[in-house]
Formats: sequence, structure tokens, C-alpha cells
Amino acid sequence: MSFGRKVTMRRRILSSIWAFIVNFVLWIVIPYYVGTLLVGRVPDSALTIPSFVYEFGALFIILEVGAAFFQGKAISVPFVSGAALLSVVYLWLVTNGGNLTVTTSGIDITLGFQLLLYVLVLPLIWSAMKAPLSYLVWRRSMGAPVPPTAVPTVSS
Repeated sequence: MSFGRKVTMRRRILSSIWAFIVNFVLWIVIPYYVGTLLVGRVPDSALTIPSFVYEFGALFIILEVGAAFFQGKAISVPFVSGAALLSVVYLWLVTNGGNLTVTTSGIDITLGFQLLLYVLVLPLIWSAMKAPLSYLVWRRSMGAPVPPTAVPTVSS
């Protein structure tokens, strides 16, 4: 994140449009089609529920478009952190907490990967914490006094 830099309104709008298109495809179109493929095989996954895909997709789009529009400003911090935390919740719900049950030909196979899920979630949690921390560091650097220059003094 780069705070304090000047971003033109044209760039903000273009970034927001691009973020909308990319996030619409990533969070609504692809999960919807993956969910339709998983309906018979993985009934426990939240991706098989279209309203889940639409609701989370809309939240992701709002947060990512907001982050793109307000880039370089303090207001972007909640959008970035919110998107990271929403990713954690989404990943947790889609994988059913790290326990997926696959049903095929009347046979149920349960896959348990909680530890792997924790490893996948940790960077997302760090990303949620990094946005406000980087903003605080930037604010502190802007308000800190300038160190004295190393100008030799002449003493008499």
C-alpha cells in the first residue's frame, strides 16, 4: 500500500471498473459453475448454494472496488482488511472447516485437512493486519520530526 500519493479520478474510476470485472468473474461466475459441478458430489460445500455464491460475491466486489477506488487514502484500509477477513470466512465455509465429504456412487469419502486450511488462512489474517499497521507506520513517519543534518559546527 502506498498512502499519500496523488491518484487521478480517471485512474480511480478505471481501477474500480477493472476490479469490478475481475472480481465478478472470480467470485460469482467461476464459483457458480464450480458449484453446479459439485452439487451431486460434494453436498456439504457452500458453493453448491447459489445464494451463498451471490452474497459473498457481492461483498467481495464491494470491498475490492472500494479498495481500488480509494487507493492511496486512509479510507482504503477497512476495505483491504475487510476483503482479507472475508476471504478467511469464505475459505472456511467453502471447505466446511477443513472437512469435505465427497459422495460418489453411494460411497462417502471424507477428506480432513484442517492443518492445511490453517496454513492457507494465516497469510490472509496477516494481510488483514498488515493494512492498518502499514497505515499507522506511514502516519507516524509523516508526523515524526526530521532528524538533524550532520552539519559541522565551528566552535570558537
